[in-house]
Amino acid sequence: MKKLQVTTFAVSIRKQCLKGTQMPFDLKDALLAPDRVLVFCDDTEIAGQPVETLNPDLRILVAVQLESDHYASVSAEMSAWLFEAGVTEFHATDIVSGKGQWKNKTITQRQAALRFVADTLTGSMVRVDGIWMPKGSYPAYKKEAEKLGSVGVGFKGGLRRVFLRCLMERLSHETRPVALVLDQDKSQSGIVIETNWPEGGYLVGGGPITAPSHLIIGLQMADAMAWAINRFQIKRTLYDGDEHSEFDQIAMALVAMIPGKLTNVLIEMAA
Repeated sequence: MKKLQVTTFAVSIRKQCLKGTQMPFDLKDALLAPDRVLVFCDDTEIAGQPVETLNPDLRILVAVQLESDHYASVSAEMSAWLFEAGVTEFHATDIVSGKGQWKNKTITQRQAALRFVADTLTGSMVRVDGIWMPKGSYPAYKKEAEKLGSVGVGFKGGLRRVFLRCLMERLSHETRPVALVLDQDKSQSGIVIETNWPEGGYLVGGGPITAPSHLIIGLQMADAMAWAINRFQIKRTLYDGDEHSEFDQIAMALVAMIPGKLTNVLIEMAA
């Protein structure tokens, strides 16, 4: 492990010192306000070691950055598509597997749906950030972090905490208002603002916001990106042999269109 990278992790995983609160908040209106930076986050896991070049039990968190001025039209277009299709959410895994609300859709319809989301995302995203770590690496990072104080969270919670702190540090330099929205960790009926982040007080609403993905189009876009990164990593050996499916092609194309380069925020912060 690189020294600076470990130090960044150790500092970022420290305990939150305030209690979180729930409050009424019109998130949809907040996301449509002009001239705002919008960041939507989701996560994915590659269980086991399906590809020998990957570390086992890899967890990946992804943040997709959009502009609110463009989000209004994108959200309307995607919502209209969902209404016409008779479903309430673009969920990439369900679309590909034909499960959930997509159970009765043909493979052609499902391919068209995912391609539509990917094309919309390609024309909208400004930046994509990520953090990834194999589960087996976490104990060493946590041990190093505990030299600075108690950690008190496991692998998933710890990686989420570090990801958010790295994102909030970068986004704090924006000159425009910033909304940071995450898919819910646990089932919740509405919008929750995590006000237990002193460093996140500048964010729209006063902190990172969690929400059920079916309520927020931006979270569905982040879900598609997380799925694409996962799928590309698992299937990448098939591309050279032209053995990939249409869904694999959509994943590869979406990953290829990430602006610049997908960078691990932990490494970026340590640089």
